[in-house]
Amino acid sequence: MHFSPQAGAATPPDGKAIFVAKCSACHQATGLGNGPYPPLAGNPDVTASDTAALITTLLHGRSGPITILGHAYSGSMPAWRDQLSNADIAAVLTYVRSAWTNKAASITEDQVAAAAAPVAASGAGLFAAKCATCHGAGGQGTSGVPPLDGNADVTAADTKSMIATIVNGRTGSLTVGGATFNGKMPTWKGQLSNADIAAIATFVRGAWDNKASGVTEQQVAAAGPGVASSVGQSIYAAKCTACHQATGKGGGGGIFPALANNPHVNAADPTPILTTIEHGKGVMPSWKGQLSAADIAAVVTYIRSAWGNKADVVTESMVSAIK
Repeated sequence: MHFSPQAGAATPPDGKAIFVAKCSACHQATGLGNGPYPPLAGNPDVTASDTAALITTLLHGRSGPITILGHAYSGSMPAWRDQLSNADIAAVLTYVRSAWTNKAASITEDQVAAAAAPVAASGAGLFAAKCATCHGAGGQGTSGVPPLDGNADVTAADTKSMIATIVNGRTGSLTVGGATFNGKMPTWKGQLSNADIAAIATFVRGAWDNKASGVTEQQVAAAGPGVASSVGQSIYAAKCTACHQATGKGGGGGIFPALANNPHVNAADPTPILTTIEHGKGVMPSWKGQLSAADIAAVVTYIRSAWGNKADVVTESMVSAIK
């Protein structure tokens, strides 16, 4: 079924028809919700004068508990940005904001479009303040810091690797356009909000000669175990393979232990392995002060999931808790 009008047609999308086809199975035709799915009728989040959160929820989906009028709901809301047009989303939101007992203002297609992509202008200011010192105002980089202008990793369709680098930082050599760079990228998680990181990423992906789509706050917020592991793999390659080998099988005739299938690595409680990395043990050096807590969390997350290991992820707060 196609809800958007054909090119040149004057008939706008029918918000009620879209709701019945796409939304009523969970939220009910009455808007009263059902089971884990919250009501839309009488829902203050639906009728709020600030519509940004509502539009973002429909565009990018939402998971996790939400409390509406004192009741908790746990249903997962799918992302509709690739299934419905901006006009469709504006129409269905306008409908739910005026249906049943709701009496809120309509939502326009322009409002949806604005929420769909972070404003790059704010990213430009953040980039100038936080990033230009190393990467250059024109994104040209330096001898030790890679360029962002024309960088295929920056403009890749899959933004996960780029977000990983900004969120968790990066240590070790990196090859861009045939040149190798060894500058250290700091961890921006905790220093910048998810919205700030999204704005900066959006800016650099569209600045200079780059012509890539924007990054959303939700994409940054979703940067979790997979992202940390990819960063950890880079750190491991730079800092750990000389002793433990790229295969995790160890070396030096047993001096450097295997990490693959190592019960110390795979323990449910990661405190012992984190303590070893932080403070060193035997021929193992102390990495505290050489790697950030985020870097250590990333590399441990990687080794606990590589070579057949299947242990849980490690967070930065777990590393910071080691005394």
